[in-house]
Amino acid sequence: MSNSLCIIIPRVNNAAPLRLSQHSLGDFADCPRRYYLRYIAQQAWPLVEASPTGGLTALQYREYLRKGALLHRWIERHWLGIDETPQTDDPELQTWWARFLSADFSHLPATRTPELELTAPLGEASLYARFDLLAYQPGQAVIVDWKTLRGETAPSYQMLKRRIQTRAYLYVLATAGAPFNEGHPFEPEQCAMRYWLANFPDRAWVEITYSRAEYEADKAMLSGLVDEISRGQTIEDFPKTSDERKCRYCEYRTLCHRLGAPGAITPEFDPEAALDGEVGELEY
Repeated sequence: MSNSLCIIIPRVNNAAPLRLSQHSLGDFADCPRRYYLRYIAQQAWPLVEASPTGGLTALQYREYLRKGALLHRWIERHWLGIDETPQTDDPELQTWWARFLSADFSHLPATRTPELELTAPLGEASLYARFDLLAYQPGQAVIVDWKTLRGETAPSYQMLKRRIQTRAYLYVLATAGAPFNEGHPFEPEQCAMRYWLANFPDRAWVEITYSRAEYEADKAMLSGLVDEISRGQTIEDFPKTSDERKCRYCEYRTLCHRLGAPGAITPEFDPEAALDGEVGELEY
């Protein structure tokens, strides 16, 4: 199969402003070719057996996604004040829900809004974020993200801190959060992000703090990605990643002639490489 078969839809002109998310920026940072195939060519996934969650078949992975989305919906309804006990016979969902109900949220600011959408300018583009929960009060705001990531060990603080999602979400909050701070932008030091890890009850909370220096670094990094994307016109402008470890979890690896990259997850499953496919980030 030649690369020409990957070109489904031609690159549109750059007159329309780019609207990016942490998903699309993360794909570009991992592999520009994946970005091209997913967001420009809109290529359907050709490799259904590839799965970014350890040890699962495609059908099992879809079921795992469904359960993660269901948990998010239950949590959203909880914060909206809908008094309803979810009904399920699934033991994993029961465990997640019980852990959520027993979690301590006293460290969060008092006003809490679930599934909050916010968009911030980023050079010639806009950056969209959808927070699982935003807890805020004058002078303080905390993004909360529910994670159902599997693995033998919980992701480290440094792993979560350097993620595109963390950096993009905190940038968006510090840039466009004025409506939640009495009309004044939050200082970066007033912003934080806390991950709740459903599968790691002994280390359920990981808090990422923020600073002005980190905000400026994130703005430069994210703007750089936007500039690179904006300059691209054809598939040749979006090269394949040189790190073939990224291919192990990519649905497009057959189109890129990287069949040697294992599609099934091995015991050496890398949770960092799979984080961006984790169900807590699904838009629904």
